[in-house]
Amino acid sequence: MAKPRNDRNQAVTKFCLAMEEHRRTEVGRVRTAREFVTNFFPYDENGATDKVFNAMPNDVRGPILSSWGIRGGKAALKDNDEKVKDVVQDALVAGDIDENNFEEGVTAQILVDWIALSEWWKFWRNGRLTGVAIQKALATARELELIDDRWFFANVQGRGGKLKGTDVICDTLSKDQIVAWIRKLHESGDGSPAGLVSALGWEMILAKTAQDALLFALDAFAKKAGLVPDAPTENKDKDQNKKDEPASARTVHEARTDAPAAAAEEQGPDSGLPVAIPDIPAIDAADGDPDDVAPAPLATSAQEVGPWRDSESPKLVEARTKMIEMLGQPSGAPASLQEAWAVSEVPEKPSSLEWPEPPPIVAAEPSKAPASPTMPKKV
Repeated sequence: MAKPRNDRNQAVTKFCLAMEEHRRTEVGRVRTAREFVTNFFPYDENGATDKVFNAMPNDVRGPILSSWGIRGGKAALKDNDEKVKDVVQDALVAGDIDENNFEEGVTAQILVDWIALSEWWKFWRNGRLTGVAIQKALATARELELIDDRWFFANVQGRGGKLKGTDVICDTLSKDQIVAWIRKLHESGDGSPAGLVSALGWEMILAKTAQDALLFALDAFAKKAGLVPDAPTENKDKDQNKKDEPASARTVHEARTDAPAAAAEEQGPDSGLPVAIPDIPAIDAADGDPDDVAPAPLATSAQEVGPWRDSESPKLVEARTKMIEMLGQPSGAPASLQEAWAVSEVPEKPSSLEWPEPPPIVAAEPSKAPASPTMPKKV
């Protein structure tokens, strides 16, 4: 027989198996056999969706079909996935097997061995859970050492997150129970999470704690154990795909946004005036073969680059000629722009600006200070 998909020695696999076996008991029944079929093999007269048999090898699913009497033993070992789905669908529609037969045939061990554990958890968790099932799940996780007392106090929350840790426990205990709990803590001298649980008792904690608080801790455990897959990061995947694709496959605007922005010190001061920037599409070098790009024609004369080219409209040339005549330009002016402005009648130095040379400025000699009067000497 093939090796099971899920390792039976793993603690998480043992947890799922224990809870699936508990679900099939009268006290732990949280999902019916009909819900079991609806989740793992939804069907009607038009078709079915197989979520359980296609995960099993032939030597596992073959005996199940033959035990129901809907397929021969040898034929069941050779059937492919599509054939198995059609045979089981026909048997359910015809009433050859019912929901109870289906659940009994797919035992708890076979189910946990071959389907993804996250799919089993989704089936078990989706819907209303009884207090017995929640307490059993937390007790099983603690027995398998998937959680400890410190983790429990850190993840149990009640009243919508307003109460946490020991406050959640004390919220539903009576005054006498709290006093007895503190007395035992004082006697033991152990205030650790394990000491708190030992003083009150794990069974007492599960029985007295509010069910919504225990359910909050159970959901936190499912994330910790990997039974709840992480949410898909669609935005990160899109960004990564955009980086991996070639620039030529992007749109014009996407290619332009990839251009590096100029550094702040290289940009001039902002004048504050709104400037309309035309939306010029970026040209990607990868969009074409550089050898196929024809070089731009070079100008061979001044007439080709000047304002008066032979290709201009005759009316435009005539209008320019009349304008030059009105401005006093000779009609036979050369065509070149530089030659047209070379001839100028403006004097180099207007006469009105010819000023006589100013007289030289001679600094006046500083006047000497008057001498102080001579004081008569005393005889």
